[in-house]
Amino acid sequence: MKQKIIFLDVDGVLNGYDFWSLLGWNVSCLLHIQDWYRKHIRNSFTIHKEKIKYLSKIVAATDSKVVMSSSWRGGFWNVPYEEKTDDQKLLTDLLNKYNIEVIDITPKSSDGRRDKEILSWLSKHQNEVDNFVILDDECFDLECFKDTHLVQTSSVKKGKLIMCPWFKNRGLKRKHMRRAIWILNNKDLIDLPAHN
Repeated sequence: MKQKIIFLDVDGVLNGYDFWSLLGWNVSCLLHIQDWYRKHIRNSFTIHKEKIKYLSKIVAATDSKVVMSSSWRGGFWNVPYEEKTDDQKLLTDLLNKYNIEVIDITPKSSDGRRDKEILSWLSKHQNEVDNFVILDDECFDLECFKDTHLVQTSSVKKGKLIMCPWFKNRGLKRKHMRRAIWILNNKDLIDLPAHN
């Protein structure tokens, strides 16, 4: 039986950030203190329960399953619960609480392009997929899906992640939820775009 698939990013979709929290995170990455930052600075990178609820409404309205396309996928997939980080445990607990089933992760491409990763997954599972949607806050490497299957949860453009001090990305919203449901329930699977 064919299924509807949600390709899910986490950062910027199930959480949100602003200029200052994103700047702090980037500095922590440069200093290699991400674990300390996550532990001591409870900021907008924490999974938001209301975003999970929106996701669960998409799943319920479309009878869809999730394929993780996020950078979180490595630490989330096939890692025993007790070895997960606190954020990964929170994500796992909330997905389970709201009956959101993650069935797979996208493969990693040599250049890290998400369009290639999603297209690779789709090509291997094409006979199993009825329709799909991509929930992501960025679109610079998902342009081929922009007017069809991508629901972008921010206005971030390539090279413009930190746009200005008043920039905010609050993640998945009701309007994104409605658009994702419409795509999954009303669009036929189109010919897949070519990729290099």
